[in-house]
Amino acid sequence: MRAGDTIGSILSERNKTVLAIYLAGFLQGISLILFPAAGPLFTDAELHRLSSAQFGLLFMPQIIGAIVASALAARLGLHFGMKRVLLAGLACDLLAMLLLAASHLLIGPGNAAFAVLLLATGAVGVGFGFAITALNAYAFELFPGRRDAAVTGLHVLTGIGQVSAPQVLGLFTESGFWWGAAMAIGAGLTLMIIFQLGLPLLLSSEKIPADKPRAPQHLPGRVWLYAAVVFLYGVCEATFGNWSPIYLEQDAGLSMADTTRALSLFWAAVTIGRVLFAMAAIRTNARLVYALSPLIVGAALFALPSVKGVAPSMGVLAAAGLGLSFFFPYSISLASSENPHLAPAVSGVLVAAIMVGTGVSANLIGLIRDFLGLSSIFRLFSIYAGAMALIAAYLGLVQPKLKERV
Repeated sequence: MRAGDTIGSILSERNKTVLAIYLAGFLQGISLILFPAAGPLFTDAELHRLSSAQFGLLFMPQIIGAIVASALAARLGLHFGMKRVLLAGLACDLLAMLLLAASHLLIGPGNAAFAVLLLATGAVGVGFGFAITALNAYAFELFPGRRDAAVTGLHVLTGIGQVSAPQVLGLFTESGFWWGAAMAIGAGLTLMIIFQLGLPLLLSSEKIPADKPRAPQHLPGRVWLYAAVVFLYGVCEATFGNWSPIYLEQDAGLSMADTTRALSLFWAAVTIGRVLFAMAAIRTNARLVYALSPLIVGAALFALPSVKGVAPSMGVLAAAGLGLSFFFPYSISLASSENPHLAPAVSGVLVAAIMVGTGVSANLIGLIRDFLGLSSIFRLFSIYAGAMALIAAYLGLVQPKLKERV
């Protein structure tokens, strides 16, 4: 009975850990997307009344915060433990929700509400950088024999959170108090923090006795190649996610409702593609698909300005979503599998890379849009997807010899 009780205790603790990691991924997704989902509220003449310039600047603290936090996460985890890094990330998300909810109290003359929103997006960026870096490392270790599926599964939950954010916000907006969405998500984050405080959440690298030397934290050159391909992925994903709605409405002539449906289909395809990949990765080697999927993304970038009408545009965005869906989590899984002792550092570098790509897409397209037009920019940016394919093919064909473990 005692042995059975011990096994049951271990299984119970493991189940709690799995629940804590994957539900935290869901909360991270919904926290991150709540801000862009609230864009119409921020620019509403009766609410925050942000100008176009202010709205454009709103997400810069988020990008900068995410880059800095993800770059520091592994080093901080080495000194303080990855559990504290994860809790710090969730605490920053909670702070962002509280600031977002409080911003409605400052609506009026002046820029007080805008200043609070800048602090809120900065906080959610830091939260994303810390939390997603830690969550990737935990998911990688939770299922040693199914690491590709485990990491992708985490991002499935994150994607479900992203898709859910507009729905939760809409529910509270219809009820007359939009800021209740932030409070509800904040309550969920508070419960998750309390839940995680009672769990050990130790990575294998943190179980090494203090008197034994730790593995060096120097990242091999291949990790930087993975960072480069994830940077290119970030450019492509942000181009579709941020600029395709503007193109479809202003250049292609689609209605606001059709544009919203097309964007929702894109993010739904990203999430569905991750689910399908997580199921397939258990049984197959997906390196060939990894190398070929950027070609689908490139074709979608080139084709979007050429198609006319709602259905063809939605079809192109769905194809782009499927092509992009698993690329980021699978990149983390591959790079971490090649360097298992450096999994937190690898995760941090790749999260920073995707955020840099997102920032490049937002700012570069904003600078050249008036000169080239979005149609030409989409076609031109297909070059990024081609570079993704070349690097992914190299990473798949030329694989390192993994050192024998003692």
